[in-house]
Amino acid sequence: MGLLILGIIVIVIGLYLVETNKGREGDPKSRFGGRIASIIGVIIIVISIIAGSFTAIPAGYRGVVIRFNAVTGTVLEEGLRTKLPFLDSVVMMGVRTEKYEVGAASASRDLQDVKTTIALNWRLEPGRTAEIYRTLGMEFINRIAAPAVQEVIKQVTARYPAEDLILKREIVRNEIADLLAIRLLERGIITEAISITEFQFSATFVAAIEAKVAAEQAVWESRNKLERVKVEAEQREAEAKGEAAARIAKAKGEAEYIRVVTDAQVAANNAIAKSLTPQVLQYILLDRLGDDIKLMVIPAGQGLGLVLPELKP
Repeated sequence: MGLLILGIIVIVIGLYLVETNKGREGDPKSRFGGRIASIIGVIIIVISIIAGSFTAIPAGYRGVVIRFNAVTGTVLEEGLRTKLPFLDSVVMMGVRTEKYEVGAASASRDLQDVKTTIALNWRLEPGRTAEIYRTLGMEFINRIAAPAVQEVIKQVTARYPAEDLILKREIVRNEIADLLAIRLLERGIITEAISITEFQFSATFVAAIEAKVAAEQAVWESRNKLERVKVEAEQREAEAKGEAAARIAKAKGEAEYIRVVTDAQVAANNAIAKSLTPQVLQYILLDRLGDDIKLMVIPAGQGLGLVLPELKP
């Protein structure tokens, strides 16, 4: 536009010089200079028209074409593009991934105050940049994302007790991401990733959680101690049973030994008793008498018919 205005000014000056120096009384040099100025002005206008017909769209952007302050709906992609000179202007809309971080205050199902910080990675849907500019302008992320994040966080955190917001953090994050992605996509904003960077609770709730954790830790330690005592008692019982079983086995073995020996002795005695006739008994008696025996008294009625050797005088 500046070149166009400059060209028109140069043409006007050239024409003025030509007109004011016509005829014999005019200055030929000024007239010639006016013609040159007019030609230069035309060249400048041509250059401005050519330059105004092209625009360069940087990488990571889309160009929204504006004509007489109205969005035409035409979206120019990256690179060198054409447009109507002097009538069209181009607004650059970034389509790269951007980060948006915002905090939200909400309440859990058990009415605990929760402060949440959400980090959102987003980008514009390239084909809808003209619509986004027409309906939301350049402040689209603050107009759409900020209230959507607040509403979704309040909606999701109200479903869970405060304790579950900690224990089920991944589930909560996924629910927030799904709902927020749907809300933003309706307005041409693509959600790539959502992170819960922080959960903050009231000091009272934090103290209660710490007390509960300490109590559960104490119970866990007591159960471990009880299990240890139980195991030790079972070990002692097993040792006692093992020792008793060993003693019983030993006693049974000794009793069995005595029985076997006794049975053998009885069998031997029975076998010997059958061979002990009176004659054999007399023989054994006489055989065991010493040579120095001079007198032997035998009670009557013993059934001993002894054959006594002759005694030499």
